Amino acid sequence: MPLDEFDFSFAHYPNAPVPSFAEGLSLQPLQPSSQSVYPPAATQSSPYGLPTEPASKPAQSHPSRPRQRQMSLEEQSRVAAEEDKRRRNTAASARFRVKKKAREQALEKREKELGDEVSALKKRITHLETENKWLKNLVMGKLDAKDGKENTKLRAALNDVAKDSDSEGNAEKVSKATGVEASS
Repeated sequence: MPLDEFDFSFAHYPNAPVPSFAEGLSLQPLQPSSQSVYPPAATQSSPYGLPTEPASKPAQSHPSRPRQRQMSLEEQSRVAAEEDKRRRNTAASARFRVKKKAREQALEKREKELGDEVSALKKRITHLETENKWLKNLVMGKLDAKDGKENTKLRAALNDVAKDSDSEGNAEKVSKATGVEASS
């Protein structure tokens, strides 16, 4: 049959609005201006201004009707895919924020530990430098045994150092070196 024998006006079909899949799910639009992108569907009137008459032929399926439904399914699929992508992205962002916060807390804890360790080491360095200075003076004092007053002052100072470093076992060493007993 040639195509010109068919009536393709389909004016006898009502133009009922079909809600989209997204409207049925009451999903929020992904973009605020997505409604203004697509123009509203125009109502179809009879071609050439002729009045519409009900066709006496049996109803034939409209080739664009399944195409519209298919496009609607494609649109639904696209919207669902975008929603899924958005949800996955949101979850990934949340996981990243949690990991970042844990990393920051670990760094802050490590910084505090290192700060405490640095303070303890500085204190130890100061103590060792003082002890080294006194021991150096002791050796120099024994070499310069000319002045007895200096030796007395040196021994008193070494005795003080011996009291401070008693916990480290250096008091005995200082006492043996100076010949003065460390008093408690």
